[in-house]
Amino acid sequence: MRPSTSRADKRTDLKRILVFRIGNLGDTLVALPAFAALRAAFPDAKLTLLTNSDRRNPHYIGAQSVLPVDGLFDGHIDYPSDEQTSLMDRIALLIELRKTSFDAVVYMMTRNRTPRQISRDKVFFRMAGIKRVLCADHLLRNRLDFEMPRPLPKVQSESEFLLESLAAEGLTDSQLTPAPMRVFTQKDSTIAENWLRRNCGEAFVGRRLVAVAPGSKWPSKIWDESRFRNVIAKLIKTESIFPVIFGGEEDRAAGSRLISAWGRGANAAGRLNVREAAAALGHCRLYLGNDTGTMHLAAASGTRCVAMFAAVDFDGRWYPMGNGHKVFRESVPCEGCSTPTCHNQGLCLDMISEDSVLEACLSILRN
Repeated sequence: MRPSTSRADKRTDLKRILVFRIGNLGDTLVALPAFAALRAAFPDAKLTLLTNSDRRNPHYIGAQSVLPVDGLFDGHIDYPSDEQTSLMDRIALLIELRKTSFDAVVYMMTRNRTPRQISRDKVFFRMAGIKRVLCADHLLRNRLDFEMPRPLPKVQSESEFLLESLAAEGLTDSQLTPAPMRVFTQKDSTIAENWLRRNCGEAFVGRRLVAVAPGSKWPSKIWDESRFRNVIAKLIKTESIFPVIFGGEEDRAAGSRLISAWGRGANAAGRLNVREAAAALGHCRLYLGNDTGTMHLAAASGTRCVAMFAAVDFDGRWYPMGNGHKVFRESVPCEGCSTPTCHNQGLCLDMISEDSVLEACLSILRN
């Protein structure tokens, strides 16, 4: 019988490790605790992140835009997203991976990866000369199907699952729990503070800022703009808060409409980069918004979130990391649709009342 490889043996043997994780802003942020755990387990190894890019999407936020500047990875490799990837792109990636002679790849993909995709990826990495593909089998055993059961069950968060995957492979301890990680530098903090001071004035000094994120990449995840308007208007009246709009350039028009209706506010959408926005979010007393990358950025900055979730995915899978958040999500017959465009008139989000959201905001602001 072949002797099993101990955790200590694995940590000694692995000197050059490739970490495979793709996705947008939120996908990277929820993976940060696992990245940090892997670095702590292999402090002397060379860690390289393999991730994707989207050359056609000007709003795409890659991993390098949000990863801590120092400490987690020694390098990164990116490749075009699947629908853009040509045979020459794949060959070029294969050659680049073979040059480094990685000892192993840690497979940190999301749980909706299909068995066919997992098998294909394992073959590709072995063609690249990487004999050990770690965590892929754990993902295969615990993956989430696109055909979701109804009603949707509550599942562990992506952050928890990634840490569990590392522990199941014997790479890290099993008692680790996800914790928010700061992603901005002192320079980012200075830029953010200067912007807030110029645009928010006394409200910044008096700590009365509330972050509002009314947009999302998926229209099916957007709570109605009028509800954001009404909730914040009541908070302005009773708590004298000062709203700050966050998001990308595509959210700027909605932010301008809301600020005009409120008669106060600052529009940071499209005006701060990701790290600067993270630093600015850290100065806000709460985040009110949809299920977006900005929500994960707020949670990573230690800001408590009041977040409205459409029932497009498993309950709990993408909830903000950390304690003290309030998530609103309603179960509906069509839940689990996993579609950017709602075909049921936004029923799940429409069921989330302004009064309940307002109460959650007041609870955080007054405590």
